[in-house]
Amino acid sequence: MFAIREARALHMPDDRLPPASAVQVVSLVRPEFLMEVEALAVVAG
Repeated sequence: MFAIREARALHMPDDRLPPASAVQVVSLVRPEFLMEVEALAVVAG
């Protein structure tokens, strides 16, 4: 998790950090699924 926080800090200012979560699971829905992807979207407005 440290590497993720370090990389995020290089690209986003401290006052604009998005919510983040890290969860460990035993398995995903199907055995051939290797990962789950979480996305961040920016909406201008």
